Amino acid sequence: MTQINFGDDLTSQLTNEKGAQARKPLKTWFISPINVEGQTYYLHVEKLTGLLVITKELSSFTEVFAGVLYSMGFLTEKQQDRIFDRVVDSVQYRYNPDETSSMIAVYKQCIHDHQAEITKVTKAGVQLPEDMFMSDLSLFLITMLGEQGSQVLNHFCQIVNEEVPIKVAKPRSGAKYCTVKPRFRDPRDWQEFTGELSTDNPTVVTAIKKNNQKMINHFLKSRDGEMIINHGAARAVLEGYLNDYLLHEQIRLVTTNLALVNVYYCFILMAGQDDFPIEVFERFFTFLSRTGIVSQATTQHVVDNMQGALETFDLNLGETSGDQITELSDDEIDQLFTDLQEFNHQEGQDRSQSIHPERLGLTYEVTVTLNDFKPLMSRKFYIAGDQPIANLQAVIIEIFHGNFEHMYDLVNKQSGDYFILPDFIDEDFLPGGGKYNVVNAEAATVSMLNKGDQLVFHYDYGDDWVFNVKISKTVANYVGYQPIVVDAHGYGIIEGIGGVGGLENYYQDYLHGRVDPAIKEWLGGELIDLDKVDINELNHQLRILEE
Repeated sequence: MTQINFGDDLTSQLTNEKGAQARKPLKTWFISPINVEGQTYYLHVEKLTGLLVITKELSSFTEVFAGVLYSMGFLTEKQQDRIFDRVVDSVQYRYNPDETSSMIAVYKQCIHDHQAEITKVTKAGVQLPEDMFMSDLSLFLITMLGEQGSQVLNHFCQIVNEEVPIKVAKPRSGAKYCTVKPRFRDPRDWQEFTGELSTDNPTVVTAIKKNNQKMINHFLKSRDGEMIINHGAARAVLEGYLNDYLLHEQIRLVTTNLALVNVYYCFILMAGQDDFPIEVFERFFTFLSRTGIVSQATTQHVVDNMQGALETFDLNLGETSGDQITELSDDEIDQLFTDLQEFNHQEGQDRSQSIHPERLGLTYEVTVTLNDFKPLMSRKFYIAGDQPIANLQAVIIEIFHGNFEHMYDLVNKQSGDYFILPDFIDEDFLPGGGKYNVVNAEAATVSMLNKGDQLVFHYDYGDDWVFNVKISKTVANYVGYQPIVVDAHGYGIIEGIGGVGGLENYYQDYLHGRVDPAIKEWLGGELIDLDKVDINELNHQLRILEE
C-alpha cells in the first residue's frame, strides 16, 4: 500500500487512514499545499528520490503520476507499467505531522523564485487536459532545480532499475540462429561480481573491459558489424556503454539489465545524437544472439525500448532548460502546448492504407534475389495487384524451395511498412523497432507497392535467409496466368542447411565432389545441383500452391 503523509495544513481536507506502514521503495510520499496567485496546488514528493507530482485536485495523484512516469524515456515500457501498478495499486493518506521531505521546501522556494515564468506556463496549459498539463508542470519544476533536479531523476531511475530490472534472456538450447562461435568469454562468467563496487575490484574490472573490447572487435568484423558504415562512431558508442557506463561505480554486464541501454541512450540524446545508436545496438544485439549470449527476441526489445525513448524525448521537459523556457513568448508557449496536444492525438493512428483501388487491376513484375550468395540465385515473376501481400510472400517461399515451417516478414523501407502475418506479430524478432508501421499481410494487397520499391524479405529467423525484392515494373491489361515465374537463376535454398553460410559450404563441396555422405543421406539420397533450375517445375508448384 502506498502511503501519502500529510500534516496540519491538510487536516480539514484529508482523513487519517490507518494501515500498515509502507516499507517498499517509492511507496512513501509527502503532500503539502501551495498557493500560486489564488490557485491551490498540491505538492506530492516521494521520500527517497524527491520526485515531484503536482496536482490541482487531491484526487488526481494517480493520473498525474502516470503522466510523469510515462514521460520518462529512460525507463522501458515494462518498467513504467510495473512501477505504476506498484505505486497506485492502493493509496492511503496518513496524518504524520512529525515527518516531512526536505524537498517540499526546495520546490516551494523554486516556485516562489520563478513565479512569473510558472504563471505564464500555467496560463498556456489551459489548452491541454488538466492531468496532462500537471504532469508536464511537475517535470518542468524538477528541471528548474538544475543539477538538483537531475539528481532527483537519476536517483529515481536508479531505484527503478534496482527494483524492476529487465532480465536478459539466453537462447533456447539448440537455437538455430546461434551460428557464430564467439571470440570472447560469456559476460556471465563475471556475474557473481555484479553490483559490487568497481573500485573494490580493479582486477575484475580490467578483465571485463578486455573481454568487452574483444566482443566489440569481433562484432565490427562480423556480418552484422560490417553493415554499419561508421565503425569509429559505433565503437565509441559501444565502449561508452560497456566500459564506461556499465562499469561506473558498480560492476554491471551487458547481460545484467536490458533497461540500462535505455538510460545510456538518453544520455546520448541529451548530448545531441539521434537515432544512430539504435542501429548500432540493433546490430550489436543481433550479433550477440548469433553468438549465443542473448536470445534473438532480446534484440527487438532493445530496439523497441530505444525507439520509445527517442519518440518521447521531445515531450520530456528534462530536455529543455529552465532558461530556455523563460525566453519563450506567450505565443510560443501556446504553440508548444498546441503541438504537444496534436502529437498525443495523432500518436498511434494508423498510417497505412492497405488497398489502392487504382492499382488493383495492374500486374506487378517482381524480381527477387537471395542476398549474400554467389552465383546469382534469383527469380522474376508476375503477380496481380489485387493479391494479398501474404500471397506474394508465399510465392517467394515456394519458388525458392522453402517449406513454410518458419516465420517470415516483408519490409518496405521506403514507405516504412512492415508486412507480417497476424500469428507472427510479437512472437519473435521484428527488425527495425518502432520505426516501421506493422501491417497485416493478409489484409494488405500488392497494390500498396510502387514501381521501383526496394523491399527486404526475411525467411526463417534462425537460418536468416534474406532476399532483396524489387518491383521492376507494373503492367496494365495483362492477360496471362499469374502468379507465374518468367525467369530464374539457381536452384534456391536448402531448408535446414544453416543459412547462406551453410549453402555456400555445400555449393563448394558439391563443385569439388566432397559432399559428406551424411548430407547426401539427409537430402534423401540425391544431391542437389544449385546451378540448375526448372522454371516449368516452379510454375507447376505455384499451381499446386494456388489450389
